[in-house]
Amino acid sequence: MGVTTKLALYAVGLVVVFVAAFGVGNLVGPVLPERPEGHTESVELPGPDEQDHDADDDGADGDQH
Repeated sequence: MGVTTKLALYAVGLVVVFVAAFGVGNLVGPVLPERPEGHTESVELPGPDEQDHDADDDGADGDQH
């Protein structure tokens, strides 16, 4: 068996393995962690008084050049 044939078979084997893994991943889907009742993620931005501010910030426009 020549080197070209061996490399071709190796490449085909890699493709088969990755296609199989991709197919199984699509069948199973993402596994999400269990969440207790009433627990939801917040997507709201924090208010101005809740944001982190640096102590050495001079309160300018934020451009520190």
